[in-house]
Amino acid sequence: MKPVRVLVAPDAFKSSLSATEAARHLAVGIATASADCTTVECPIADGGEGTIAVLERLGAHLHHTIVTGALGYPVPASWAAHNGTAYVEVAQGAGTHHVPIHTGVTCLRAMSTGVGELIAAALDAGHRKIILTTGGSAVSDGGAGMLQALGAEFSPPDAGSAGGGSLSRILGVDLSTLDPRLQEVDISVAIDVRNPLLGATGTAKTFAPQKGAGAREVELLEAGLTRWADLIDRSGHNAALEAGAGASGGIGFAAMTALGARRIDGAELVLDLLRIDILLDEADLVVTGEGSLDTQSLFGKAPLAIAARAAAHRIPTVVVAGRIELTPSELARHGIIASWSLVELAGSTAAALGDPGRWLQEAGRLVATRASKLT
Repeated sequence: MKPVRVLVAPDAFKSSLSATEAARHLAVGIATASADCTTVECPIADGGEGTIAVLERLGAHLHHTIVTGALGYPVPASWAAHNGTAYVEVAQGAGTHHVPIHTGVTCLRAMSTGVGELIAAALDAGHRKIILTTGGSAVSDGGAGMLQALGAEFSPPDAGSAGGGSLSRILGVDLSTLDPRLQEVDISVAIDVRNPLLGATGTAKTFAPQKGAGAREVELLEAGLTRWADLIDRSGHNAALEAGAGASGGIGFAAMTALGARRIDGAELVLDLLRIDILLDEADLVVTGEGSLDTQSLFGKAPLAIAARAAAHRIPTVVVAGRIELTPSELARHGIIASWSLVELAGSTAAALGDPGRWLQEAGRLVATRASKLT
């Protein structure tokens, strides 16, 4: 029997396993169950958190520095240089890992200053092409801290770096004082969501509750972000209702308006960096996954992006996720022919989170036993 060539390409299982760890466990499970399968491990990301790790595997040079973290304390951070382009990951400068315990207070205080400092570091190193990758942020400040770190002047002066809870205090913002080198830079912002800055699907109402905000904090943030969008509009720009403006607590908005960044698809960026089409040419089956496969996964997330690429090569895709909220018919519309939930395999969420590696290996074994039928 001809071996089934399996491309193992999961995203990270957030708060549980990195994409690299998830790929390893799946590959071990496949190898354990069948000698008729060969595997190639290719951990992926959606152009947000985890992109720097992908770049490091590709041989990018990592620059290590200290920046102002989401809560105002110095934190170590890295940015990457690869083939003449600087990659700045929002999660490095303002990530959820900067906040030990997410509460309403921390959600209002969290600032994006460190992201601006990383962009400035890339400018100092002479880079004139920068890609800002969004996702995994702790902030809801609309990118105000990022802009202040890059030279924007606020009235009152401290309002830009005081977090999303202080946006309503801003009386004015002068973007003409931004670092002049930004005028000479080609900036793109890689986005993995379609949410606008404001409204029912905006960043405050959709993402702030995941960062500790209660109903009161969400209301305050929505009011502040509305004020912030109005101020930027007076400065001659506005993208508050554009898809992706709500990425990373509104950093997508600030990047597209004040920095003139071009929006690109984050997952497609990573797949292109990995030269995924070449790998697909040598595959019979794709195994992908992430922590939660839900309606948000339909909008720019890595598993569905690689499933679409695989479908273009006429290669079937199966998915393994911590939990799966999409129906089989919804998955089928995106080229996914089978799925396994770790929660269902383990019997409970607690059991799945308690030993995710074990259950990923079990899922890998199940994939292997059905591989010939799946292809």
